[in-house]
Amino acid sequence: MLNPLLDRSAGALLAQATTESFSPDSWAMITLGVGIVLVLGMIIGLRMHAFLALIISAIVISLMSGGDPAARIEAVVSAFGTAAGGFGIVIAMAAIIGKCMLDNGSADRIVRWAVGITGERKASLGLMASGFLLAIPVFFDTVFYLLVPLARSLHRRTQSHYLRYLLAIATGGAITHTLVPPTPGPLLVSANLGVEVGVMILIGVLVALPSALIGLAFSVALDHRMPVPMRSLGLGDENKSPVEVQALPSLGVALLPVLLPVLMIGSGTLAMTRADREDRAAIRPADLPDPAGLIARMQGADPASPAGRILSSRLLGDGQREELLATSWPADPAAAEEAQKRLADTLDRVLSDAKLFDAEAIKGIELSQVSRDLLAENQLRMKPVDRRRMNRSLLEDALPEFFAAHEWDSPARDLANRLKMWSNPNFALLLAALVAMVTYWKVRQLSLQQLGIEVEEALMSGGVIILITSAGGAFGAMLTAAGIGPAIERLFTDVSGGSGVGLLLLAFVISAVLKIAQGSSTVAMIIASSMLGAILSGTTIDFHPVYVATAIGSGSLMGSWMNDSGFWVFAKMGGLTEGETLRSWTPLLSILGLSGLLITILLSQLMPLM
Repeated sequence: MLNPLLDRSAGALLAQATTESFSPDSWAMITLGVGIVLVLGMIIGLRMHAFLALIISAIVISLMSGGDPAARIEAVVSAFGTAAGGFGIVIAMAAIIGKCMLDNGSADRIVRWAVGITGERKASLGLMASGFLLAIPVFFDTVFYLLVPLARSLHRRTQSHYLRYLLAIATGGAITHTLVPPTPGPLLVSANLGVEVGVMILIGVLVALPSALIGLAFSVALDHRMPVPMRSLGLGDENKSPVEVQALPSLGVALLPVLLPVLMIGSGTLAMTRADREDRAAIRPADLPDPAGLIARMQGADPASPAGRILSSRLLGDGQREELLATSWPADPAAAEEAQKRLADTLDRVLSDAKLFDAEAIKGIELSQVSRDLLAENQLRMKPVDRRRMNRSLLEDALPEFFAAHEWDSPARDLANRLKMWSNPNFALLLAALVAMVTYWKVRQLSLQQLGIEVEEALMSGGVIILITSAGGAFGAMLTAAGIGPAIERLFTDVSGGSGVGLLLLAFVISAVLKIAQGSSTVAMIIASSMLGAILSGTTIDFHPVYVATAIGSGSLMGSWMNDSGFWVFAKMGGLTEGETLRSWTPLLSILGLSGLLITILLSQLMPLM
């Protein structure tokens, strides 16, 4: 028999420390501090490979959460797999595209064309503008992968300013990724705060554009102060002789690997946005066959039942809730018709409630396949239109006598579904990689065996990037699982920012703290906007809530470090060391965030939109 003290697992001991010595929130903050010290200490202090440092840190953080140690290790493995599944294929295809574009002369052709328009002195402005525009319909990491070959080709031509070119791409892509829909972060923020998507796009661009110019100015200054050499990415491209000018591919062929995935992904995004705006799940008066019976059911319902959950929805104002409780259905037809319209409007508002139903509310209800599929999705990252559809479907399952079945399909939805495969980033970049390979094969006149060797070199380089980025994703996921987000949320629960600039500062700070703690800008924006949405529901403010949204988006740019997958994408695809990335990428994003906050405050006072 082992000594009981020796038979205790590290996870059990840590769990006991959590419950006996510290509050859950305190332990979460200690866990965050340990994670920061571990990663920075191993990578910068011990010069350990980033992959090993991140995986070790993820395991330690996971064990500090307590519970069965084997299960905690499995959690790290699962998070690593989820991260790799999210962008592994994209990185691999991007590595192939990058190598082929550099070696077949495509990047050189594009650079010659761009420099002919802007001149070499303004080449970084062209890269920033490209990143700014392309990152509106396409994710930042995809845009960065596609434009890095242009930065490398520009450096080959100018023999200088490599860091400036990289930061210019990052500037344009990062700022629109967090401020301009239809990327998920800004889209979900606008939904949580009740901001129209069109207004979010307009103000997001107005905040993003001057912020990007400030970021570009910082990029130029930092490039002078901290020049960075263009290092090999392990693709074997440094030993290739340049393609003769007359043998360069045409501009259209050269642009195809960049424009093809952008057009494919962008068209799918636009089609889906158009279909989502139809809001087919909306509750209309005709969808309520027995409004009087529904009112009676809600008034006598158990608070935990589906009908009772409608009355307790956080999206109902006190006046609406009192009206539902006090209503006796009118006998006059005209008054009944008006009451039915008001009831439909009230119920439609409730559909957007992320906490409308829980497991207890739907227990024992026979759910449709639509409801089961939507409940299985990631609820935190669910699109507003899908949440409304899920709640509508659950209402139909729970109260079929009071809610008519809605029709989800439409011509716009059919088009969006048809484009779904073509707009998938993995598929789009696969096609782009094939196009780049064919161009490489023809320009360099390679045998198929030689082409296979070249592609293998690219994939070997991309594999290292996938490992590091996925390990970073696992590390961030373990910090999230440790309860960092809820701890920070409770920290700000009783804080009120007032109705003016203080509210914008509060939104910015909450988002920034969440970003630094767990690494994901999107998660930081979702949690912060949910908190600020609750504050706004009982507050009269002096400006449009869209400015709260842009303050949240700006805060989500602050303090990007090694728990952020974007940090590793920039470092490894750009060929920078971790220290160089901390001194360039991290301050750039912080300057973008602070600029966005200042511009948001200025616009909220000059153009309140009230």
